[in-house]
Amino acid sequence: MRCFCCDRVLNAESTDNPLVITPVYDGLIFRATGNFGSTVFDPMPIGIEEMLQIVICDECVRQKAERVTRPYNIKREETADSGEFDPDA
Repeated sequence: MRCFCCDRVLNAESTDNPLVITPVYDGLIFRATGNFGSTVFDPMPIGIEEMLQIVICDECVRQKAERVTRPYNIKREETADSGEFDPDA
């Protein structure tokens, strides 16, 4: 694997299965399922799942740390309530 930014060769395990995220020992893996409005990647067909994947080395992340946002303490709901739909309500 090579860094998306600087083309440095990264130390990573390999697999033939593109769905498996293998360890990258000196970088980070990013996956994107698309973005509404992107002119590069916005897959629209429903039922066809696809994504883009890139790897960025730790050094490139350090060099651009001021551009990184780190959301944390994220709360996720595991369940939801359901009921009948009333289109006139």
